[in-house]
Amino acid sequence: MAVSRRHFMQTLAGTAATSVLPGAARSDDLPKLTDVPKLTWATFTPGFVPAFMECTLAKGFDRKNGVALAPPIPYSSLTTYYGDFVAGGFDMCFGSWDTFAVRAFAGVPVKYLCGINPGNLLNIVTTSDSIRSVEDLRGKTLAAPTSSGTFRLMKSLVRSFYGIDLEKETSIQTVDHPLGGVTLVLADRADAAMTWEPSVAIGMSKNPKLRVLLNMGEAYEKHEGTVMPFLGLAIRQDALDKHPGIAERLYRTFADAAAAMEADPQGAYAAAEKETRLPASTLVKATQSGRLRYRFESMADPKSRQAIIRSSEILVAEKDLPKPVDASFFVG
Repeated sequence: MAVSRRHFMQTLAGTAATSVLPGAARSDDLPKLTDVPKLTWATFTPGFVPAFMECTLAKGFDRKNGVALAPPIPYSSLTTYYGDFVAGGFDMCFGSWDTFAVRAFAGVPVKYLCGINPGNLLNIVTTSDSIRSVEDLRGKTLAAPTSSGTFRLMKSLVRSFYGIDLEKETSIQTVDHPLGGVTLVLADRADAAMTWEPSVAIGMSKNPKLRVLLNMGEAYEKHEGTVMPFLGLAIRQDALDKHPGIAERLYRTFADAAAAMEADPQGAYAAAEKETRLPASTLVKATQSGRLRYRFESMADPKSRQAIIRSSEILVAEKDLPKPVDASFFVG
């Protein structure tokens, strides 16, 4: 009998959930895996997200807070990554809040759980001396991961803040990975790229001429007067239904992990080089630049919810979302 991709991924993740991560420093007094709810999740490589997940598991933050997280399933294609989450291949997924909003509007049973990384991650980069401002992008080739929520989010904010329609006023060259656009810029096959860390730091290490034209988080704070919500975790409704009260455990787990990443990024990245597939120094540079930050935001907090709602209102005004998100989008 043929085995579906969804069934295979669930079986793989379920098997992994009963394994102890190699090198994980889990103390004997933590709850046994058989005593706590088990959840599956996935990661996107290369990148910093695997380091966050490795930190969570290696330091036992999950079991300390009464949940057992499986070693994450690795992906290198955004399309497949989100597609498998929508199909139920795993319980939790990292991504931009608007990516999950679009899925939720379409009837996919997912809820936004928490924010982890603010919008300073998002950048437009270039090596061109003739492109000195966002306005200079008109008529140029822009490489962008169009299948990601990041593209929708950034083009909407750029249009709102700068009055430039990237889809109409630039030539979009589609890539399926944030590093793909940077690669095209460095090869002189695109004038600029829409991307996020650590792709910026990777590109700068290859060619110091690569520079940030626009940091979306900084622009957002200038225009909105607040930190830009961006990357976080969503969870499937069936996982919430199966494990009542799991959200509170996950809030504590990821708050601990975000604090640990902020406290010792060098140690966290060095311990996860195998998982990130990147030298620790690259991710440290991204962190030192201020573009890669960890800021836990529980969606049980009304202020955190309102920040997402306000961002969704901007996208609605720019006709990039059909309606703002409301309380039904969030866990709790």
